[in-house]
Amino acid sequence: MVDKERTPITNIVILAVVAVIVLTLSILSYQYSILTSNKIIDVASQEVRSNTRIEVHDISQILANKLQTVGALLQTLSESPAIHNNEYKRADIVINTRQRSSSDLTDFYMWLDKNGKINWISNINESIYQKYRGTDLSYTPYFTIPRDTHTIYYSNLIESNDKIPRLYISYPVINTTTSGHDNGILTGVVVTSIRLETLGNFLINQLFPQFNSTIGMLDRNGIVLYATGAQQYVGEYVFGNKFQSVLSSSLHPPKSKNLLNDLIMSSLQGNTGSGDILINGKMNTIAYQPVVVDGKTFLVLYISAQHNLTSDVSALINQQQYFTILVVAVIGAVAFIVAFLVFSWNKRLESVVNTRTGELRRANEQLKIHDKMQQEFINIASHEMKTPTQAILGYSKLIQRHPEKREGMIEAIARNANRLQRLTNDILDVTRIETQSLKLNKERVNLNELVSDIIQDCRNEIEKSNKDVKLLHEPQDQIIEVEADKNRLTQVISNLLNNAIKFTKEGTIRVTEQVKDSQALVSIKDTGQGIDPEIFPRLFLKFAAKSETGTGLGLFISKSIVEALGGKIWAENNYRPDGQITGATFTFSIPLSKVEQDKQKQN
Repeated sequence: MVDKERTPITNIVILAVVAVIVLTLSILSYQYSILTSNKIIDVASQEVRSNTRIEVHDISQILANKLQTVGALLQTLSESPAIHNNEYKRADIVINTRQRSSSDLTDFYMWLDKNGKINWISNINESIYQKYRGTDLSYTPYFTIPRDTHTIYYSNLIESNDKIPRLYISYPVINTTTSGHDNGILTGVVVTSIRLETLGNFLINQLFPQFNSTIGMLDRNGIVLYATGAQQYVGEYVFGNKFQSVLSSSLHPPKSKNLLNDLIMSSLQGNTGSGDILINGKMNTIAYQPVVVDGKTFLVLYISAQHNLTSDVSALINQQQYFTILVVAVIGAVAFIVAFLVFSWNKRLESVVNTRTGELRRANEQLKIHDKMQQEFINIASHEMKTPTQAILGYSKLIQRHPEKREGMIEAIARNANRLQRLTNDILDVTRIETQSLKLNKERVNLNELVSDIIQDCRNEIEKSNKDVKLLHEPQDQIIEVEADKNRLTQVISNLLNNAIKFTKEGTIRVTEQVKDSQALVSIKDTGQGIDPEIFPRLFLKFAAKSETGTGLGLFISKSIVEALGGKIWAENNYRPDGQITGATFTFSIPLSKVEQDKQKQN
């Protein structure tokens, strides 16, 4: 009887023990899932923060470099003989040339006389010119400040006579040849304007599309210059009643307004940083960095990115948590079934965690590889930038000491500036290629004419460098027409020709084009030093270079462009009968235009 009475008790005890164990394990599993979920959320948030900080840094540097380039254009314009000699026809050409070279950012260039009256404005017809000629702008800060300081001036927000808000950059025109004046005599001021709308569009085009970021700008005094989707507040003081009332009504919870104001205040003090602000229930990271030109803050750039990835992950995690609570509630009623379900669920959870951990591990390895490549690129790019930068700085100092030799020095500065610009363009092209944002504007292109034009340009460069190299080309009687982006195709052919010229000390470079199997083939064969066997396997990869100059980006960019056009590119060394290398041949193919393909089929 005792054994029979103990059996149900024992079963109950066992069941209770099992239930307690299962319940304990379930609770532990639940806590473990919360810990893992928080870690996943933290990783996703850190990624958004890191991307935003990188993006604001890169774009602020791009804008600073662009503004410095515009400043350099103004300086060369102020030193132009046409300006100093009041030669209006020549000045028209010089001024319009500057505007075309920076038209993606600047609105117009303007030449004021020593009294602040308009002498000339770029890209206008005679009737409009006569209307504005002699207009007195002597009251504007972009005239008075360079007049008084004899230095370049970067303005705050100014509303022009046409009610369009603009920023201005101006540079004094100084006559240093007049005796009795150590600092020279002011004979005028050259000015360029930047429309805020154009500036905003320029910056938006630099955003990485996959980050879904928004952009904002303040000048150094806290005046709103640009805000994505809120252009009606341009010109408002960010701490003024109007703008602050908008923040009060649109930011929830209320403390988000204080956090945002603190962030803006820190940024206007010249600091760089970022902060997380909860806006209407969604977390946003706002990163900021001043745009510094010539050592002074011109404006402050802000980039905001919403934690969309974090929100998606949180939703999934909440679903898991609700499911776990349901399982724990059922355990009390059906202990054995719940135990089985919990153990099964733990296995599934472990599988999910392992999968996520594996994904994070692989992502971490990719980040390490990316960091290594980024460091290699920084080392190479810094080396490439150092030489022309030092040359520009050196010639700039020499111009101050020997103004009578400035023409040759200005040419040297322009040459080194062009070198920096080419490096910058290569960097932007690599970024577009890696982010798959390289855009092609395909059209029908006459390949014969294009190759002939590029060859003529290269011949002129060879003549200037006094290099003993002959560039040979026999134009085809047959017209070869392809479907391609003309500018990008020019970039590919120029890259290959420049490489051939660079590695051919003396001898010949032969360029040919032909049609084969509905493809246009272009070959560039030189008698230079050939391709180093060590480089050959990675010839078309990034940073593949053994020369002391060059970043090793040209062939990578060329290959990406050719493949984007539907073609292929390859290279081979040329050999003599005794096995000695006598140069290299680069060949690429691109499809003919549809019209030419139809002609080929008919023939």
